[in-house]
Amino acid sequence: MAGKKLGRLLVGILTLLVAIGLFNGISATPVVAQAATVTGYGTPTQDPSSFLFWYSNTGFRTQPQDTYTTVGTTKKLTTAVGYSFLDTFFNGLSYNHFQWYQSTNNGATWTAIKGATSSTLSVTPTKPGTIYYQESFGYYLFVPPLLPDEYYYSRVAAVTALGSPINATGITVTADDHYLYSNQDEAGTTTVHATTAPTSATGDVTWTSSDPSLATVDKNSGIVTANSDGKSGTVNITGTITNEDGTTKSSSVSIKVGGGLDDQTVDSGKTATFTVQGKFPTTPAAVTWYKKAAGSSTATKVASGTSLTYTTPTTTSADNKAHYYADITIKSGINSKTITTNSAQLNVSYSDTPKVAITGTATDTTDNTGNTAHVLTNIVSGDTVKITGTITDTNPDTKMKAGLLFIKVPAYCSDTAIKVDNGTSDIQAPMKIGDSYYLVTRKAIDFSSNHSHSYEVDFKSLVDTDTDFTTNLQMEAFNTDASSLSGEASQGTNSVLGTAKDDHFDTYTSPDINLHFSSNTLTAQAGDVTFGSLSYANVDQVIEGQVLGGDDLLAVTDDRRDKTATTISLRQATPFSDGTHTLTAKLSYANGSTVKQLTDTNQVVLSAGAGIKVGSLNANRGQELQLVLASQAIYPGNYTSTLDWTITSAPS
Repeated sequence: MAGKKLGRLLVGILTLLVAIGLFNGISATPVVAQAATVTGYGTPTQDPSSFLFWYSNTGFRTQPQDTYTTVGTTKKLTTAVGYSFLDTFFNGLSYNHFQWYQSTNNGATWTAIKGATSSTLSVTPTKPGTIYYQESFGYYLFVPPLLPDEYYYSRVAAVTALGSPINATGITVTADDHYLYSNQDEAGTTTVHATTAPTSATGDVTWTSSDPSLATVDKNSGIVTANSDGKSGTVNITGTITNEDGTTKSSSVSIKVGGGLDDQTVDSGKTATFTVQGKFPTTPAAVTWYKKAAGSSTATKVASGTSLTYTTPTTTSADNKAHYYADITIKSGINSKTITTNSAQLNVSYSDTPKVAITGTATDTTDNTGNTAHVLTNIVSGDTVKITGTITDTNPDTKMKAGLLFIKVPAYCSDTAIKVDNGTSDIQAPMKIGDSYYLVTRKAIDFSSNHSHSYEVDFKSLVDTDTDFTTNLQMEAFNTDASSLSGEASQGTNSVLGTAKDDHFDTYTSPDINLHFSSNTLTAQAGDVTFGSLSYANVDQVIEGQVLGGDDLLAVTDDRRDKTATTISLRQATPFSDGTHTLTAKLSYANGSTVKQLTDTNQVVLSAGAGIKVGSLNANRGQELQLVLASQAIYPGNYTSTLDWTITSAPS
């Protein structure tokens, strides 16, 4: 077709020469109209490929379709034309000149149909058989092209008249495009198609739109046109074939209408992805993404390149209601076109409830032997205890702006101090509240800009008795500025902080820390032993003593920090006596298989080396008293004896 349009103005010829190279870089292969199996009046013109309202060449974007009918029933053939960018730009005054042709002898000869000079043609067969139709058009102002091959030609369509109607049992609907732009200078268009079962069904197919405000459809041609008001949504285009007997079959296809971008909704802390929709047969030459902050009319460039997808950084509540759009530039040869998508909104779902975590690690800075992060087992008077940790709010959208710390400390301690973020220690006397004692910082913590802080609590123990104490760091949260909380800690006794501010909304705590305060001594408690009721039948037998209450024979508590070598000695201070008579009997201390007869002189029954904790003596370890009665006169009575236990620790 290099020689077509000779009747145009000279500028039209130049247009053609430029257009040949204009779309040379397009990667999509144009679809060639599929003609019927007969030779047409002219060679069918290549179908134009379109994108972003450009057409790769001028030609038929809607082709006449093969159809079946009955004698005397009218059918309508419809076409639509698309114009190349250069034809539109350089030949703006030109217009279409249509002409329909028909062949009644399988394409052997063709005849121009008189008066058939529009894009549609109504055909009413008068006898059974197939007649072929083809349309041509010339795009010019006054002077028509001189040769037939200088026109554009549609595919050859067959209209077959049958002797009797054939009902459709089903219909399938498809669309050339499933996304149409509604925010550009020209409204997006596409064409829907119907395939009937059987294909020889003679009924008429008509088209309807579920929402004409989104997109309309020509009821006969199936050409769908989006709105030009920027309205977005999804429209269903339905094709319905009506059979001769009045029955119908319908099917629908969904087409999305919009400005290229959809609004996105994500949870705070997640990213959002915007994707430009619609067909792009070639990679854009440039895509630039912009953001407008919530409530702002100023756009900021956030990305550039060729990607039709943009993923935001991790979102926060500040991103809620922000808008994004893209400028897309398509180039072909020396020509380019830029479109701007709609402005899509980012909706960020978020919670302002703080996510506070408080850690706490305890250390006996004097001697931390045998301790863990949350358990100090042997704090003696004079030891310094340090508790350190962090307070972190991981919710970037938190409503917490400030916090006040407090921690429970023992009743007897000194040098109590607390500091935040390695600042100056705030030395305070513990404040008694009820039966508990609290160390309260007077310094509020500011969370408005920094959501993570460190803390340190120090105190010196004055406790000299065996005591167990459980504590944790607690923080009252406020949604007011830290500066307004200064000095809020009350010296009252009704609450920890005593604040009456309405903006206090929660309290957060660290894991429990267990503190064992030791007397730093070794103590022991001897149990009372009974041998029960005895008789002559028990003479010369070994009678095992039982500790009353099932307690230890000698209950030992060794809380010494410096465990020096220790011995435990035992002697029988008095013989068994009922106050009148003395019982002749042998009393022994048994330690497993070792048995020592007791006398009024101390005998070592346990030795523990340096660094070894002294444990209790009990029957579970094989440690017990044994009694043997002598074979001689026994006076009935209640006999008792006194034992002396002596614990000796060697100097360190």
